[in-house]
Amino acid sequence: MGGKKSWIFILLAIVIVTLSACTNSSTKETATGENVVQKAASKNVGDWSETFQKACLTCHAVDENGKIARISDIRKTPEGWEQTILRMQRTWGVELSSEEAARIVAELSEKNGLAPEETEKIMYWLTDTGSIVEAPMENELMQESCVQCHAGARVLAQYRTEDEWKKLKDFHIGMNPSMVYQMRAIDWIGNADKIADYLAKTNPMETEAWKNWKENGKKYDITGEWKIIGYSPSTGLYSGDATITAKDDLYYEKRTLNLAGKATNYEGNVRMFTGYSLRSSLGNENEKIRGVFNVQGDGEIITGQWNRVNDMGIYAKETYYKKGQPQVLAVWPKSIKKGTEQTITVFGTDFPQNLKKENFQTTNGLEIVEVVKQNNDEVQLKVKAPANTDIPTGEISFVDQKGAASINFYQKVDYVKVTPEYGLARLAYDGRKQSVQFEAIAYANGKDGKANTEDDIELGPVNAKWKLQEYKLMGIEDEDVKYVGSINENTGLFIPSDGGPNIKREWNTNNAGNVTVVATYVDPHSGEKLVGETFLLVTIPDFVYVK
Repeated sequence: MGGKKSWIFILLAIVIVTLSACTNSSTKETATGENVVQKAASKNVGDWSETFQKACLTCHAVDENGKIARISDIRKTPEGWEQTILRMQRTWGVELSSEEAARIVAELSEKNGLAPEETEKIMYWLTDTGSIVEAPMENELMQESCVQCHAGARVLAQYRTEDEWKKLKDFHIGMNPSMVYQMRAIDWIGNADKIADYLAKTNPMETEAWKNWKENGKKYDITGEWKIIGYSPSTGLYSGDATITAKDDLYYEKRTLNLAGKATNYEGNVRMFTGYSLRSSLGNENEKIRGVFNVQGDGEIITGQWNRVNDMGIYAKETYYKKGQPQVLAVWPKSIKKGTEQTITVFGTDFPQNLKKENFQTTNGLEIVEVVKQNNDEVQLKVKAPANTDIPTGEISFVDQKGAASINFYQKVDYVKVTPEYGLARLAYDGRKQSVQFEAIAYANGKDGKANTEDDIELGPVNAKWKLQEYKLMGIEDEDVKYVGSINENTGLFIPSDGGPNIKREWNTNNAGNVTVVATYVDPHSGEKLVGETFLLVTIPDFVYVK
């Protein structure tokens, strides 16, 4: 008991000291804010905006070299800096308009952001759909101590000095004193010290990638005409066209996507961070989407993903290609049974009109039978796959032009997998929810003839029939399948129910629950029935909605 009491006093002391320091800072800001900013400006911080100086330098000290306490020792993503500013507003009362906050986030990201290679490592987290299973952390202590509360990528999306990494332990305790007791099954404090030493080596403030970007990187000019090739589990492969123009310190995008046989228009602002990383907010009268994208290489390609604002489970991965020369970019479907003919759609940019089969070239026995139909930059081709070949793929491209798309050859579909491998849906509250779009992905066994090995060939999504089944937790049937929501029999889109409470359920609980998702595919060539299944958790929202 004595040990517990001493810990309580230590935690209370930390909180009191932290609050006292903040109170003193607030008083100082009110009384001498102008003087602090003037002194800061004389200490070589002229390259920071006046908005930043007034908002941040009244509390953060500046040394004789213009280095700002805490801030100059940390690098984050735009989302990371946004969370920092929100915490400053919520906890310490910093007053900023939304536009001022956005400008400071852009400024911090420019000076203390991430290099392109560093951002690519955690793009799966920045473009989260809610049903992503994160790979285990390389550091076992991080897996044990960090991932219990948040994604590992949240840690890996930061770069700090050794001293700043060590301060994170005290920050966690000061902001959430009860955490030590919540984590009492492990030595969280001891682990935190070891993790700080580890991260100081793996995610230091200065890296070679960041040094190269600061010295050689540039702010890309993304204005102009772009071709979009996208893939959404809800609609399949699609194409579109975008025009991006400059707008003050932002960009403005107008795009038309060819979704499910009809043209859908979106437009809105695009903001660039750190010279390459884009955040878009686009919409039309029916929906709003937000995107996270990165400009690649020489600036001719942009890659990333958008999610629907009120339903992050609806998303699409997209690649923008700068227009200017004819090239093949993608084909759909991407797999053909050996020895058969099939009509495929070839997607590209700047296609000449009235294309003939002689304008295309193929490899590895793939044969173009005829051009079926052309609609600007989309061409339907009847093609034939070789009957006897051990080569798993062929390519199709324009004669004497860059760009090619590959097509898989297969003998039969050996099995199907349901993706995502672990579905997470969130009940509908106040007009927001999180659906899950499931897909049945077909595979052919590789040369070893065994399923689920490294040489298997992914053939792409296939049409399946979908249903939900009760998931028996500890052998108990709780009828969750009646309440959690519904899945479209033909598309695999799961839409969760309203939150509740539900008077039809025992104890009037909400509509959360666990179910099994089952996909049944019938091979049109052999008539063989293949079944795949996965787990779906339907739970409560992870946001607070304020009207």
